[in-house]
This record gives sequence, C-alpha cells and structure tokens, in this order.
Amino acid sequence: MSAQLIIILLAFGAVAGAPSCPGSKAWIHAKCSLTATFPDSSCGDVATEIIARINGENGWTDPHNGGTYTLTSGSETTSVLTTQRVTGNGKYTDLQKWTLSGSGSSCEVAACSESQVTSILDFSTNYCNLHVLYCGSQDGCPVAKLDFKYQEAFASCSQNDKSKCIVK
Repeated sequence: MSAQLIIILLAFGAVAGAPSCPGSKAWIHAKCSLTATFPDSSCGDVATEIIARINGENGWTDPHNGGTYTLTSGSETTSVLTTQRVTGNGKYTDLQKWTLSGSGSSCEVAACSESQVTSILDFSTNYCNLHVLYCGSQDGCPVAKLDFKYQEAFASCSQNDKSKCIVK
C-alpha cells in the first residue's frame, strides 16, 4: 500500500477498529465516529431507549435544534440499527449507523454519523446526532424511558462539544 493511500485512509477514518459508518455520496463531508460504553445497561435496554427517543415516546424531542429522526433498519433485538436525522429546518439529512455488542448487563455501542452533503466543519452536529439518543441526566439530556451512565471514546470526531447538543 502506498504512503499516500495510507494517509488518505487515516484522514477519513477508514482504519481497523473504527466504527463502521453509513456512507455518504459527498467526497468531503463531516462525520463523527465514537464508541459509547454502558457498564450497567444491556444492549437491549440501550436499543430500546434509542428507538423510544426516535419515536418521541413520553414527549421526547430532539434537543439539538429540533431535528427529526427515523429508524431506517433494525429493532430492539438486533445488533445493528441505522437511522437518519433531518435538521429542524428540513435542509440537511445525516445518516447514522449503530453497532451494539455486549453481554449481560453491559453494552458497547460503536456509532457513526455522516453528513450527506459536502461539509468540513459541522459545529458538533454529527456528534450531537449520536449523543442525544443515549445521553442522560449526567449531561442534562431529556430521556424517553431510561437514564444511562456511559463513557465515550472518539475514533474520528474532532468536533464533540456536548454543550452544542442541548439548545434551549
């Protein structure tokens, strides 16, 4: 493999161990890939809460500028979910992919959100696309059913400011 190709692959996060991303038609686009670990929650519970928020259960609405989420594949019992979020103004759509793995009462979620249009800076939007579907009281996030404790690790997510995710 040439040095130039390796640099390109590293720049775009195409390295082993990075969460799988949904893809984008835009050659240059913003994205965020991360791993969230839920030490006291099963993957079934995590998937249930993500889907409950997408469905707006118990009055949940996207706290990041009022976007609209759609579950495009998967369920509470599958290990892979795909979602999309349309911005509150309806102008932009981002795609997300969630891969859940774990056993017993712990779960690890490898997640990625990608812009579908040419973009470089997104002011933490792709991070917030993911974060608001699982964050809880430790961050001041509204929940639909379950309030999780978690830790995040970033694979390729240079813009990850939690304060941008809750817009009041």
